[in-house]
Amino acid sequence: MRLLYTDESFELNGVPLPGIPFLANAGAELIESANRYLFHIAVVRGRTRSPSPRRTYADHLYEFFSFLEENALFWTRVNQEHIAVWRNSMLDRGLSRSTINKRLSTTSAFYTWCARQGLAEQLPFETQDVLVSKPKGFLAHVDASGNRLQANELTLRTQRQLPKFLSIPEAVQFIGALSPRRTQLVAYLMLLCGLRREEACALDVRVLPTPAGHSPSKAIKMTLDPRLTPTKGSKERWVMVPYDLAGHLFDYMMRDRPKLAGMYHKRHGAETTRLFLTRDGAELSLDGLDVTFQRASAKSGVKCTPHRLRHTFGTYEFLRMSERRGTDGALHWVRDRLGHSSITTTEVYVHAADLLKHDEVDGYVEEVLQRVGSQS
Repeated sequence: MRLLYTDESFELNGVPLPGIPFLANAGAELIESANRYLFHIAVVRGRTRSPSPRRTYADHLYEFFSFLEENALFWTRVNQEHIAVWRNSMLDRGLSRSTINKRLSTTSAFYTWCARQGLAEQLPFETQDVLVSKPKGFLAHVDASGNRLQANELTLRTQRQLPKFLSIPEAVQFIGALSPRRTQLVAYLMLLCGLRREEACALDVRVLPTPAGHSPSKAIKMTLDPRLTPTKGSKERWVMVPYDLAGHLFDYMMRDRPKLAGMYHKRHGAETTRLFLTRDGAELSLDGLDVTFQRASAKSGVKCTPHRLRHTFGTYEFLRMSERRGTDGALHWVRDRLGHSSITTTEVYVHAADLLKHDEVDGYVEEVLQRVGSQS
């Protein structure tokens, strides 16, 4: 089984559609049903048109159809027992329960869509009622569900895990092992502003604030406009960039970036508005960033991923703001800075912060900023 993506030559009504995932089996034959669904996810469905969600759906279906191919199973003849075997094989390989449940969910959504399109006669899943705890919302008094939801019987029970974060000395030690300097700046945006890797990696120069005219003692507001720079769900939000970090970012943009942008223009015959470019003038890629983090983890002895830096921000920022605004105020502040759609997602930082002492949080931003300057 192979997972491939379209290039610029793939068009629909004269419009290029690069980056559309599709599957082909070992004999190079296209998997029509899966590809129709992936096209729907990537092009038609509004909530999943950005590259990250479509890639996730594609990876999940690739895993499922690889299992079918390895076991000589045809997708319309699969039953619940077959999928249970797939689930158990993922458990045996050491995959987390949450990852397995996400793959099951995607596969269930695929079969449900195929049934609506008349491509499948029956679903290889059964559901059961489960009792859930739901927050009391504005319309809770008219909710007739009785806190019960339909859940896939194959779904595994999971415990909510605390976000993995670093101590500030660990984070600084790790970032010090990153190279070149501009990659360190990407990491500091995650650690001090809570940006996702997609947001930091593809940050647009037009949203970067200039430190001119701002007080050196105050952070600077940076608005992430989804029309210019990627955000999850294409939702606008703003973050606070420490003054010193904004200065280092602006200095990179004015001193180092022009040469790299010139290389990009020479190669592509067009301008790029991406802030971070590689030494060859290419736009920084997510895969490239992941590889750089893996190398820095080995070099520093501190295992770290881009999302772990974001979790570190969420944990420290929650505890810092709770001293000023209380728990509820801190939760809402961190939710908005991280761009969570639900406060429930943010609540994990309440428990993570219990692992920290307040004296570890005092002045953590200043501590990090001192190292930003020393590593330049």
